[in-house]
This record gives sequence, structure tokens and C-alpha cells, in this order.
Amino acid sequence: MMELTASAPAKLVLLGDYAVLEGARALVQAVDRRANVRIVPREDHACDVYAPDLGIRGARALIGHDGAWQWQCDEASKAKLTLVDHVWDGLLREGLAPVSGQGFDLHLDTSGFFHADGVSKLGLGSSAALTVALASALATYAGHGDAMADRTQWMRRLLHMHGGWQGGRGSGVDVAASVAGGLIAYQLVGPTREPTYEPVSTEGLHCLFVWSGQSVSTSDSLQRLAQWRQHHAGDYAAHMNELGTVSAAAIDALKQQRIPSFIGLTKDYALGLQHFGAACGLEIYSPAQKQLADMASGTDVSYKPCGAGGDFGVVFAEDAERLATFERVIVSAGMHVVPLGLDSRGVSCHMRPDAISPPARILT
Repeated sequence: MMELTASAPAKLVLLGDYAVLEGARALVQAVDRRANVRIVPREDHACDVYAPDLGIRGARALIGHDGAWQWQCDEASKAKLTLVDHVWDGLLREGLAPVSGQGFDLHLDTSGFFHADGVSKLGLGSSAALTVALASALATYAGHGDAMADRTQWMRRLLHMHGGWQGGRGSGVDVAASVAGGLIAYQLVGPTREPTYEPVSTEGLHCLFVWSGQSVSTSDSLQRLAQWRQHHAGDYAAHMNELGTVSAAAIDALKQQRIPSFIGLTKDYALGLQHFGAACGLEIYSPAQKQLADMASGTDVSYKPCGAGGDFGVVFAEDAERLATFERVIVSAGMHVVPLGLDSRGVSCHMRPDAISPPARILT
């Protein structure tokens, strides 16, 4: 049977954590764990959603005459699939949603965002990657694949969909990485906080990703941070300014291939995160990550948490041999090294040429 597939990569924020919310430049890498979406046309008008990672096996919906997505399933299943609602509503507002009468089965797969045990969720931005893959698949299925041709504009459209699902607390850095792929410098620019990004070369830089063994909710961290900020606006601004300045300098050093300088600046950023976490009460460093930071101290490698902290961290080194030496120390200490490679593709859509009529322009 004819079908359409779309996928988008996971991400890890390497620099600019937290400060990116206030317009600082952030360094984010797309990694090779992907959210996958598959659309299989049906002969009737129903839409059945399958999301095994959420325990959903056939939650039914219908597309109303006004284009609205109408669930026909139980409330518990609907509650697990609110992201689908936000994406659909966003596409509908943009005139990109499939129309009434186009029935299909919708398969959502985020299994790559879990640890090898199949239970523990890795903090790799699964909701952003799924938003990007799902919106891209549905828009292409509806015959609007051209909307994806300009990736920067497509990213901006998707930011609204995912941002609404997040309650408006995120920076959009994860959506940008899933759309663009590779290693990018991301920033919210000006009074309108216009999201922009540019590719950055990884030449000369070696990274190792370490998981603390615990799952952390980014949205919970951002909510707690917002509450602290209300009562400590001056302290918050000072910390964000310091982190933003260091992040910008580090990104410039990386772009200029000054790797030792970059590694030194990442150590400065890590120290700034420690001070910030102590001030606001967030556990940016888990106990395991504190141990890692101590192990890296005084060596020629650097270690810092990624994103909201508590779950993933990254080790930076100037050459592969130094990284391998530190990896052996990490493994002997019982840490979880997770093999994550650079994903340079970004969002991708594919379908058989005769799957949908009229044919849509497909981004590959």
C-alpha cells in the first residue's frame, strides 16, 4: 500500500543553555536518533492514530467539514495525544492541513528517544522532533510539500505549533535543530525574538555524550525558573548576561577553529551554570554529573550538562585520543556513555511517486 514517511532528528544543546531564552547565541547539535511518522491512506474517511510508545493502538479521529480534528476515542488517549491537536490546529491555521474525506492511518514512532532498557526516556527533544516530522508529513500528504522548501520559514511556522504545546516557555532551539540538522548556532533576535540559525563546522572538535541515568522534564525546570525569576529579576539578568557572553565567545572560537580556546570557554560556561543552579535552586547538575565535572577538572577536556541539565552532559576534547582516555575513566566509574552521532540531514519526507494525487514537491 502506498505510504508517506517523514522523520526528524533529536538534539542536544551544547552551549547557551538557559541563556538562549533571553536572546543569547546557543550551540545545538542534531543527533542520530529520529522521530518517525508514517501515513497510510485509507479508503474510508476515518483517521486512526498508532503511537506504541504512548500505549496508543488505534485512537480514532475524524476530519470535520471545517477541517477540525475531531477525536472519537476515550479521554485518556486524547490526553496523551495533545501534541497531535496542536500540530493539526497549527497546520489548519496556515492552510496546510489535509482536507475532510482524506482518511489515513497515522503511525508515530519515538522509540529512538528511549534508553536501551526501553523504559527510561532520554532527554533528546522528542516532542520537538515529533512536531517537525508530524507537521512535515501531514503538510506533504495534503499536497503542500512546497511549504518545507525554505527551511528557515518552515522552522518559524513549526515554532508556533510546538511553543503552544509547551505553554510558550521554550526557546525553539530544539525545533530548529530538528528542521536544520547538523551543528547550528541559534538565536532569538531583536524585540520580536525572531528565530535565526546558521551552520557551524564541527572540524577539530570531539564530543562524548554521557547520560546520568535519570529522566528530567525540561518544561518543569522552565516553570520553576520562571517562578524564581519573578522574585529575583536582577540576579536572573546578571546570570543570563554572564552565560550569554561566554556562549557567544565560545561559538566564535569554534567558528574560527580555535579549539583550545573553545574548550576553555566551555569550562567557564560550566562554572557559570553551577553558580546559576545554586542561586535558583535548579538541579542542573545531578549527583552523577557533579562527579563527572570533578573528574574533568584539571584535565584538558571539559564537561558540562546539556539543555536544562540533570540528564545529559557533553565532554569536549581537542583530539580523539584524549576523549577516549576520559571515556575509559567514565565507564570505569559506572557512567552511561551514549553513542550519538551528528545527524546532518534534518527533517526528511519521502513517498512513492504515485502515492498521492496531485503530486507534492518533496523535501529530501
